Amino acid sequence: MAFRPFEDGDARGTFRNLIDRIEAEITSLEPEYVLKASRSELEEYYKEQLYIEPLLFYPDRWHIADPKQVDIDVTHDPNRCIPRGEQAIIPGTYLQVVIPFEGDPHLWRLGPSTQYVCLHYPPIEVKDNNVILSVSFANDTANATIIKNNINVTVKQLSDTIDLLNKDIGDHNNRVPAWVKRAIEQKIEQAKSVTGVIEGLGIPIRKRDEPLTYALPVKRRAHPVKRPEVSTEPYRLEPTLAESEYAHILNVMRSMSLVIERSPHVFTSLDEEDIRTHFLLQLNGHYEGGATGETFNAAGRTDILIRVDGRNCFIGECKFWRGQEAFNEAIDQLLDYLSWRDVKCALVVFNKTRNSSAVRRKMHEVMQGRREHRKTVSHDAEGDSRYIYVKGSDPGKEIIITTQLYDMPCRK
Repeated sequence: MAFRPFEDGDARGTFRNLIDRIEAEITSLEPEYVLKASRSELEEYYKEQLYIEPLLFYPDRWHIADPKQVDIDVTHDPNRCIPRGEQAIIPGTYLQVVIPFEGDPHLWRLGPSTQYVCLHYPPIEVKDNNVILSVSFANDTANATIIKNNINVTVKQLSDTIDLLNKDIGDHNNRVPAWVKRAIEQKIEQAKSVTGVIEGLGIPIRKRDEPLTYALPVKRRAHPVKRPEVSTEPYRLEPTLAESEYAHILNVMRSMSLVIERSPHVFTSLDEEDIRTHFLLQLNGHYEGGATGETFNAAGRTDILIRVDGRNCFIGECKFWRGQEAFNEAIDQLLDYLSWRDVKCALVVFNKTRNSSAVRRKMHEVMQGRREHRKTVSHDAEGDSRYIYVKGSDPGKEIIITTQLYDMPCRK
């Protein structure tokens, strides 16, 4: 059915209604569900609900379809002398101008926030990803140049208006991530208030000569993403390593690269376990634990652990680079250790090749290609990268993994 485009609604108002609907949905979520769900998965799900595909219009690809002979009523044509009271029907031609597009066909009904003044759009049909304009003319006065120019003017009007509409769509899509993040954070804060649960007590570790502190709560497309699943077990408060301490641990580990650079002869013959010991010494120089005086401990051959109540809250896995398959196995090993919610990890890779950039690129490909990957928080082609994982066996529980690469000296 034909309609006049861009006249049935206002783009900004329609987008605002969409946001209001999603806001109501987020507000109605069960508090326990929100606290148990992966925040990254929740954000991705609602961003997908709010994302609007721009209209891709192809005005240079229009073609003529379905030409046929028809009768044309020219009774009211001011250029013809038709006696009053008489009807004039003459032979004519009807044809369709077909212009392809991609996107949601409903968007053709929305007017952009910036509109042409007194712009009159002819009726169009939208069918099978095509816009169809109907054109008819009397055969006795047909002028190909005039008819083509009229078609070009109409097509350009449509194209220019679509550009304005897409600007509104782009503005909306750009605002969506921050809006979803804020809405979910507000819902989480509300859920914690309702349940009496305060997130983020923090691991009770302390820097030497500093008092014990706790982490306070932080206030802050082809296929639709499914609403995230959560565990059926009741939500319960678990310790979590404060972000500030996690950053400090990573900085301490990063400083080991300077030690390696300054004393390359010491490290050329060391294996993973021996190198790990140097990391432990550095870390326990910054932190103190209980009776042993050590916060960081070793388990197995290459692990650096913080344990609370017999469970791992931080784990660092140290491996030499031996290709992507071995790196995948290291990730498997890392994930097998994890048990707390909100676990923070470091995957430390020692590189003896001469191409660090290529190794980082391959590490990044593996990290993003895993089925557990939910979000790349940051990726530095020349430094650390951070990812959020969720295991299928532990829905809702986020695992933060930072990858670090250190060049190791080789024997000459």
